[in-house]
Amino acid sequence: ITSIALHNEHLRGLMLETNGYEVKTEGDAFMIAFEFTEDAAKWCMQTQMLLLALEWPDSLLELEVARPAPRTDGGCLWRGVRVRMGIHAGWPLCQTDPTTGRMDYFGPVVNKAARVSGCGRG
Repeated sequence: ITSIALHNEHLRGLMLETNGYEVKTEGDAFMIAFEFTEDAAKWCMQTQMLLLALEWPDSLLELEVARPAPRTDGGCLWRGVRVRMGIHAGWPLCQTDPTTGRMDYFGPVVNKAARVSGCGRG
């Protein structure tokens, strides 16, 4: 299984557990909607912890950007794939995508959420 497939499988699994709705993906990025901000925060925290614990392929962990980064207390700051995350709350404009039949979100709230997410490092 590839690193991106491992990433996607586990992020989607946690999405279901935290009541997330996958609006769309662009490359390796997810746009996810949650009814409650607390669920979004829970998904972000659980995802970061999961990514830290996943059994990544050795070939990935050999790359400088994916090598485990030790903490001073003996733990690990990151290992494997790192992801940026951002949370923004508000009411988007909603429209059914004519191709997929799934709900899509637009407007200033979505634009702001993208900017918030872009501020992260990962």
